[in-house]
Amino acid sequence: MASTEEDDQLLQAVLSYLKRKNLQQTEQALRKEADIQGDEDSLHVDKMKQVLTTYKSAQHQERALSQFGALCQFVEKSLEMYRGELSLVIYPLFVQIYLELILGNQPKLAREFYEKYKSQQEGREDDLIELFSITSKEALQLSSMFSHYRSNKYVIRMCKDSFNCLLSHLQDNSHVLLLNLINLHLYVDVFDGLPKQPSQLALSNSTMMGEGMKSVNQQKMHYGVLHPPALLSALLDPDEYDDSTGEADTDPKKKRKKDKMILATVKLKDKTESHAPLPGRIPYPPLTETDVAAKNAMIQELSGRYRITHGNQPTIAFYTLLNAKEVVNCADLSEDCTLLATGCQNSAVKVWSLNNNKIYKMKDAAELDSLNLADENIIDMIMDDKSGNQSLTLHGHVGPVYDVSLNYNKSLVLSCGFDCTARLWSLQTHTQLVSYRAHEHTVWCCAWSPLGHYFATGGADRLVILWSMQHIAPVRLFSGHLGHITSLCVHPNGNYVASGSSDRTIRIWDMAGGESVRQLTGHKGTITSLVFSPHGHLLVSGDEKGQILVWDLSNGSHTATLSNHTGTVTCLAMSREGGTLVSGGMDCTVNTWDMSFVVDNAESELANEDTLINMSKTKESPVLHLATSRKNLVVGVGKYSP
Repeated sequence: MASTEEDDQLLQAVLSYLKRKNLQQTEQALRKEADIQGDEDSLHVDKMKQVLTTYKSAQHQERALSQFGALCQFVEKSLEMYRGELSLVIYPLFVQIYLELILGNQPKLAREFYEKYKSQQEGREDDLIELFSITSKEALQLSSMFSHYRSNKYVIRMCKDSFNCLLSHLQDNSHVLLLNLINLHLYVDVFDGLPKQPSQLALSNSTMMGEGMKSVNQQKMHYGVLHPPALLSALLDPDEYDDSTGEADTDPKKKRKKDKMILATVKLKDKTESHAPLPGRIPYPPLTETDVAAKNAMIQELSGRYRITHGNQPTIAFYTLLNAKEVVNCADLSEDCTLLATGCQNSAVKVWSLNNNKIYKMKDAAELDSLNLADENIIDMIMDDKSGNQSLTLHGHVGPVYDVSLNYNKSLVLSCGFDCTARLWSLQTHTQLVSYRAHEHTVWCCAWSPLGHYFATGGADRLVILWSMQHIAPVRLFSGHLGHITSLCVHPNGNYVASGSSDRTIRIWDMAGGESVRQLTGHKGTITSLVFSPHGHLLVSGDEKGQILVWDLSNGSHTATLSNHTGTVTCLAMSREGGTLVSGGMDCTVNTWDMSFVVDNAESELANEDTLINMSKTKESPVLHLATSRKNLVVGVGKYSP
């Protein structure tokens, strides 16, 4: 049978190697057996090395494919209790072997391998599309997926019995190549106990680089919130405790009710403050007299709020933006739901008044000089009565605006967009105050601290940046995500920033120390929305697949999954006492969830009839933003998209 060209090259390479090592007898014996005369066909040393290396690589690749096939069969035939955890190693090894084949200049073999085993990678459709787009060494070097998988280890958590079962199979069958790939590119976190349940496995096998490191979620986090006593009382259930008179009650029934309210206040204080940070851990400026008055007014309104339950359906006020399908990108509502800000495709930021109060502009400098600053009505006097309008348009961005955020006292609006900047606007002077520049690519999202002064931005450069109004330079740069930053939310105590990413993970960053204190994995799509509970111990997240996950921040564990949306979850909001969650999506629905039931039945299988209070459909208007007013009125914003 005639030798192939590859076989001839390999034979010449071996002869050249023997000659180079001066092994004359062996060389002559091989020449005689192969019927090769003379040494005119000897290869150059570089060519010899290339041929031998290619042969060795091809041998390794064939063995790796054989070992991977045997591993898949082993997992399929393993005991059911271990099969779920053992299957976690299939996807990362599938990716690594495919990349090795492309590196070894075997695109045809890589395609065959991909087609043979892609059906076993359930729930990884988006990743598989990106992987299959890598078809050459040149594409490999340009691929972010390749750099992620070669510079980071894929994290898998499995019980000791499952791990020993996997190790025994690989060692007993001498699958050295798979063992090497696992040692190089995987981190297996082994724990004592029973194998994971199916619901836990679904969360484990979803993110780009596996699960979060257990050590990250063991770091101390001050997730409590220090509430003023008056606010604590206002956050109690208004239907259960009625203290509207403020007088001493002599009636025994009223006295018992008041004692019960005091006890509930103590419990709520312990719940919210037991894990709160020390005052001053993050330096915030003191509140002004105007801010104090506004907070007192808020507390007074909260005490008379409407309670949303399965029996008391929510009242929803929905603002629809007409002729805005290709114009408006984002929206935000002020804390009291009286101002609406939108970011537009044409680079404009537009602010609307949602009540009878118009938006006024400050008087010019000459008129301000004549005012008495000691006058108690100075705030009203500095505004120009003739300048009032129901809306305000701000120009300054160069390109589309992708997110806007109003601060807590409605004096400032923050925006970010395609031009890689975040811009701060004054709603008193109607001008841009600062342009913040540190991101290298598009800035997708921004969020104020609930206490003001600090805000965060996130963008396509995979960075979360913390800013202060006192400085034009960043205060902190948080790095760790492998994809674009797509959602941000600042904790109610003003000490932490939560970020969601296209890498399908959520990280919580300590504003004081700069490190990641929680890494939450379980979403199967890009994180599109985040919200903290008012008391700070829960985080709720939504993704592009329509899934909503609830997280316990004390240990970073998954508490519940809420599923009713059929499209991307675009926004989330919590009621002021934390008993209700509202979610909006691209499916043109607003869902209201019973968070009290979710918390009381944590880590249980929850049915929609128990958790879903209400589902309301809009008139062909995807929901851009949701908020709850101080009276627990649900306020939404959407754009009409027929």
